[in-house]
Amino acid sequence: MTQPRATLQTALTLRLASLLAFPFGAALMAIFQRSPLALALLTAAMLAVGLYERRRMATAAGAQTAISGASLLTGFGFRLGLLIGIFILTVGVLALFRDTSLARELALIDFALIALPTAIALIANEISARIAVREFSDVRTQLSAAFGQPPGSGPADGAGEIIEGEIIDSDRPPRA
Repeated sequence: MTQPRATLQTALTLRLASLLAFPFGAALMAIFQRSPLALALLTAAMLAVGLYERRRMATAAGAQTAISGASLLTGFGFRLGLLIGIFILTVGVLALFRDTSLARELALIDFALIALPTAIALIANEISARIAVREFSDVRTQLSAAFGQPPGSGPADGAGEIIEGEIIDSDRPPRA
């Protein structure tokens, strides 16, 4: 019983890591005294990862995703506000203990500080999704075995017809 719990805990921990990667990236930018302009790029990366995950989940569920410009702007604004708040708080705390001077232009380190949380979020989400797919497949197999059906078979698998809860097998002659 501890195996599924540990697996679920791992998947949830990975999802939490992917959620916290970008706020951690904003704090790192403040610690390294990088340009606040890089926060807009970090926000765009955060939004891109969110859209990628939304599309992947919708594809797995068999649904279509429609993305409007208004929802993109709202999402970007909310995320930018969150990251700016974390950046300002971190710079404020650092200013209590040392002199701070933020960079005025984007440099190579800014792109590295953007790529790091993006890579962490993408990798954590991918591993978590694979764990979820494997666990879902295991549960489906266990349920099929518990009800005495081979995996993939059932009343609506194309070999028969269901009418008002009755299963009529097309290969068997009707009962008199």
